[in-house]
Amino acid sequence: MFKGRIRAHYASKDGCGLAATVGSVFRSCRSLNQSPMSWLTVRATKNSSSEVSLEGLTTPLWCYFPVNDMRHIMVLRNKIIPLPKVILALLLMFAMRMNIFAQGKRAIVDISFNAHYSQITNSQGDEWAPTWADDGNLYTGNDDGSSFGGIGGRSMAFGKLTGDDPSALTGATVSDMGGYGQDAARPDHANWKTMNSYCVDGALYMFVTRCLYPEQSGDQKHRHIFKNSSIIKSTDKGATWTRSPNENYDHPMFPGLRFGAPYFVWYGKNGAASVDNANRYVYAVANNGHFEDGDDYILGRVLKSRLPNLNATEWQFYTGRNGMSAGNWSSDINKAKPILQDPLNCSMTGMTYIPGLGRYVMVVWHYTTYNLRTDPRTVNDYYEAPKPWGPWTKFKTIDTGNLGWYVPIIGQKFQTVLNAKTVNCFLYPTGNYQKSSLYKLNYIPVTLSTVPLPTPSSKSAEH
Repeated sequence: MFKGRIRAHYASKDGCGLAATVGSVFRSCRSLNQSPMSWLTVRATKNSSSEVSLEGLTTPLWCYFPVNDMRHIMVLRNKIIPLPKVILALLLMFAMRMNIFAQGKRAIVDISFNAHYSQITNSQGDEWAPTWADDGNLYTGNDDGSSFGGIGGRSMAFGKLTGDDPSALTGATVSDMGGYGQDAARPDHANWKTMNSYCVDGALYMFVTRCLYPEQSGDQKHRHIFKNSSIIKSTDKGATWTRSPNENYDHPMFPGLRFGAPYFVWYGKNGAASVDNANRYVYAVANNGHFEDGDDYILGRVLKSRLPNLNATEWQFYTGRNGMSAGNWSSDINKAKPILQDPLNCSMTGMTYIPGLGRYVMVVWHYTTYNLRTDPRTVNDYYEAPKPWGPWTKFKTIDTGNLGWYVPIIGQKFQTVLNAKTVNCFLYPTGNYQKSSLYKLNYIPVTLSTVPLPTPSSKSAEH
């Protein structure tokens, strides 16, 4: 806690000197996202010195105060500095106001794997993506498995993870997902699959899509096809969901392949966000309709206040340039511009914001020889960006070998800031689907850094 007190003399009868002092405090603190009303107190009597008490600041800051003779003084960690020594500090303040040193200006350049992978032992299935809910728990759908037990094999299921120790989480099945979890025959010869879920304002949202396996898809590259996606919503932490399977089959929110494999972009607990308009919008990223080995990604968004409507007409898609500008979004998905292109290497994946570094991370992965049936090995490319729309830069490539990590995603919860350059977090991948010992919810502690990290002394979880 920073506490300081300055004394600024004023001689004007109307108190203008004091008013200028207080105004400067307010402007300085607003520019640095402080809340002056919570800490500023002023005591003054006319024709005497005034006292401005600075109490309760969450971060040591400096502020300058004009006084009656037009000189300046500055408070810097309880010190008062006269005009001859203040010029450099004022230049630093200007830099802060212009966000020259703002968080997120340094790109992530490295990742290290800090331990061998661990597993939730009673998990079974793939495509896990645990979202951080308002109650502190993690909730995750999964495909082609039995969640955390107690049910038979399902095309989709839903469960939760409890605990505040990332190495001692407990998994429990919440729902067998009813009609979504059944492989009931329909004219399209597909079944339901999920991508990721997201908790926003206490409700859970999850993308679902129709999946055609390579043997049925007719795809020339022998890939899965994911098409006709929709969003379903739960207000009871995954026990029940709307819309129904029949409704989403008959009237999918996003017909076709272009938004067939979408993932919500993750921010903080319960969807908390304050950057890149994410306080107002929910974003989602999608490749061109393939589980594996897709070609590019586009970005969509919807107002948070409209997300509960589950109405595709309220979604917009990024069309290029500055995503902060409303003019660079369109309700016509055919006008969407890819945020990243790498043909055959863009399997379905999610995007996570790392607040400690002010950057976004995506793990873009593909099968090593582009045929998961004959070769389950994978390559994981780590990308980062300052904004969800990019520009995206690859900073690491990991050949996962026979571990075959796929659909890996950085988690929201358990991010720990070590310093301004490094953050510890957790990666959640599924392993080689041909090995039952890896076909589980795996998790790996990793470090993301804006500076190169030491080379591990021994092989770790990426090998």
